[in-house]
Amino acid sequence: MKGLLKLLAALILATSCVTSPNGGPQTSPSTTVGAAIDAYLAELNDDNFSGAILVAKDFVPFASKATGYADRARGSPNATITPFNIGSVTKVFTAIAIGQLVDRGKVALDDPLTKYMPTYPKPIGDQITVAMLLAHTAGTGDYLDDPGYLRIRDSFESVPELIGAVNTSVLPGRVPGKTFAYSNTGYLLLGAVIEKASGRDFYDYMDNEVFAKAGVAAGFLHNTEDERDDRGFALGYKPDDSTNWSTLPVRGTPATGAYATAPDLLSFHKALATGALVKPETLKRLVITPPNGGQTTTGLTSGVFAADEVGSSAVFGMTPTGYTVIVLANVEQAAQPVATKILKLLGS
Repeated sequence: MKGLLKLLAALILATSCVTSPNGGPQTSPSTTVGAAIDAYLAELNDDNFSGAILVAKDFVPFASKATGYADRARGSPNATITPFNIGSVTKVFTAIAIGQLVDRGKVALDDPLTKYMPTYPKPIGDQITVAMLLAHTAGTGDYLDDPGYLRIRDSFESVPELIGAVNTSVLPGRVPGKTFAYSNTGYLLLGAVIEKASGRDFYDYMDNEVFAKAGVAAGFLHNTEDERDDRGFALGYKPDDSTNWSTLPVRGTPATGAYATAPDLLSFHKALATGALVKPETLKRLVITPPNGGQTTTGLTSGVFAADEVGSSAVFGMTPTGYTVIVLANVEQAAQPVATKILKLLGS
């Protein structure tokens, strides 16, 4: 299972066009736009999409749809309140936790990694900054490909245990701060930064300081039958109709694998926009992907974040004009095309 989080060029182009005819932000979607989105969602059914969709303006939903099944064997349908595995969109949650600690004076983005992990090899650990880990420029790799991860995937109980089992080194030929190279390992290390700076277990911190304050009811659910029966989260399906259940870790990590409903992500967006989680000036400094096409980065004040993994895909879009576009699917390569279409309709 390998995650992908990126700003999608087509989606960013669409969001940049979401303005009113006079060039200012819309206060509500026009009747024409609303009707076009409703007509498009009416085309989606159990045969061509499996997931949930929510579109809102200024945090008020005006279009939604759920199709397909959360559990095909049991005949349990997807709903807009079904928790879905959001894959690498999880990184946005982790970045916000870092932002909170920046606001509290416990972390600085230019701090070296060794301030929080004194045992990380030097001198390279002194060259890696928190900002580099956020922006995927630290030079670290992907722990999901590490044999050590496979050995403890079904049993680890903490971030330190996971870090201790995998290679977290800078890869040969890479120099911290020089180039963008997508890294799940970098976000695993950010989990260690959060623990050291807060003095709390990563999962405890996320549950109480991020999810609870943002109104996110799901979060880092355990991938167990009991949890699935209790919370009703969607199983992921492969193209051959088998599930991805056996490949999931015992729970998500700072890099991937959290769960969220569409209303969870809408509530999260509102918490970001209103400053309930992180100061607005700090949000602008939380750069987790390179600027698109030379544009000036807006940090986490807006953007379109996507994940595509075995058995899941997700798009979480926050436009500069107050739209929220959320598409969650329990099949791969499904969320992005739907989100692209919706964002283009919003810009029409």
